[in-house]
Amino acid sequence: MYRKGISALIINKNDEFLLVNLESFKDKYFVVPGGGIEQGETLENAAYREVYEELGIAKTSLQFVGQSNIPIKFKFKVIKMNRDGKDYEGSERCFLGFRFNSTDNEIKPKDGEVRAYKWASFVQLKDYLLFDDQLKDTQEKIKEIFTDF
Repeated sequence: MYRKGISALIINKNDEFLLVNLESFKDKYFVVPGGGIEQGETLENAAYREVYEELGIAKTSLQFVGQSNIPIKFKFKVIKMNRDGKDYEGSERCFLGFRFNSTDNEIKPKDGEVRAYKWASFVQLKDYLLFDDQLKDTQEKIKEIFTDF
């Protein structure tokens, strides 16, 4: 079974993408903010909730740009995630794009979950998206949603 989730591609006025380093990762590994979809929740509402929970960014600071038509599906290498009594062998992620129209003062990483955040240009993503296929998959979704890239 694959856990359904969202990834929120957030771009600032400098055309940089917001990445997070979760406390469960080594320092050098970053991901696009996101998480699971709760029962009855739309993809867009799940994205707003997850971004607020992880980083304190309010919905009013994000302008929805669009979403990818095809989710990314990946299998966990070692650990099967257990949520609500269900074992998951992987994740199926939908990507949504947003423009960030506030300042970094609003960003407050959640203690116990997010160690740090970083803004990275499209070219710099290669330095932070280090999991298997993560860079390629993320760049494809960026190009699909943000057609300027």
